[in-house]
Amino acid sequence: MTWWYAVVEARHELQNPTSPEKIRELGERLDLRPDSHVLDIASGKGGPALLLAETFGCRLTCVERAPEFVAAAHERSAAAGLTDRIEIVEADAAAFELGRYDAALCLGASFVYGGLAPTVDALSPAVRPGGHVVVGEPFWRRLPLPGDYEERNEPFTSFEGTVDVFEATGLPVVSVIASSDDDWDAYETLHWQAVEDWLVAEPSDPDADEIRSRHEHCKRVYLRHRREHLGWAIFVGWKRP
Repeated sequence: MTWWYAVVEARHELQNPTSPEKIRELGERLDLRPDSHVLDIASGKGGPALLLAETFGCRLTCVERAPEFVAAAHERSAAAGLTDRIEIVEADAAAFELGRYDAALCLGASFVYGGLAPTVDALSPAVRPGGHVVVGEPFWRRLPLPGDYEERNEPFTSFEGTVDVFEATGLPVVSVIASSDDDWDAYETLHWQAVEDWLVAEPSDPDADEIRSRHEHCKRVYLRHRREHLGWAIFVGWKRP
């Protein structure tokens, strides 16, 4: 069966609604250096890892279970000449044996551990004292949601509530890097073009009707409500020494 994310993220270099500039800003806020070692959980095609390794010279261990994304990450890392800085592990992150890192990232994939708080709880022991746990997470920009919002049961809370959930784990949030409308538009519309490309290339694929239907639904939800009501940000928690 054709995997939805392999289709819709075919054009994405960063698989979250953020930008290269904001990933580099994250590296600055984490004070990354050539001797830093960073864990990236559900690292996808390696977009953030490439930017951080290239900009700061740090080492990264990337854990990703989708073979399509692992292959793309290997290819991109080799093309950038960063294979000595980036280790790519094909594994289920939830079962991956964590080591000891200066920072642990989980950008847009807290579902791996069952939500924001379990993600922070899982990654905190892998971070040295004085290091950081970083989670990219959606939040509702404004509440209440419209009554006709088709995905109103998504398990998110307000911006303030997201920080509260993070800090209830015992790690203070010391930095936030929020996505802009431009970040969201770039992220979402790359989906649209990728699906259209795929439908032209694979018109007889048995999953074409399902892919088209899901694409049209997601596009409608984004245009009608999601762009206005759903935010996304990188939340940085500090593990006190």
